[in-house]
Amino acid sequence: MYKILFIILFIFSVGCSSHVDKKPKQKSTYLDKKYFEKLDFSIVELQKVMVDKNWYYVRKDGKAIQVITDKNGEADVFKEGLARTRIDGKIGFFNKTLDIVLPAVYDYAFPFYDGIAEICVGCKEHGVEEHRMIEGGVWKSIDRTGLIVEE
Repeated sequence: MYKILFIILFIFSVGCSSHVDKKPKQKSTYLDKKYFEKLDFSIVELQKVMVDKNWYYVRKDGKAIQVITDKNGEADVFKEGLARTRIDGKIGFFNKTLDIVLPAVYDYAFPFYDGIAEICVGCKEHGVEEHRMIEGGVWKSIDRTGLIVEE
């Protein structure tokens, strides 16, 4: 009896685990010193630097994370201590120590405002630079822990 129950549970758990989405790899990196050696870290802990047409926030030890470009072509700014990054086409949030705090699982996300961010799953961005539009998908509100907020 227990053997049959164990086999059923094993098959069920294997079947379910194969359908679970794996978290995208979180990408912080260390930049070559040539990209940031002339930056002044005496007043601020983070600086913005452009590398190969992409903005990064970088610390004086070289740890860096790519940041989303805003509608003006500038690096996304921190709002309520978090900024957005794009990893493998998805958007997530990181803090000022360059640690991912909300994994990159959203197709689009607006910055946080009063502890809430609007996120979209299934939407698509169209257009270029400052003329981008977001269409379709399901929109929700999340809190700073990533939990969906009642609407």
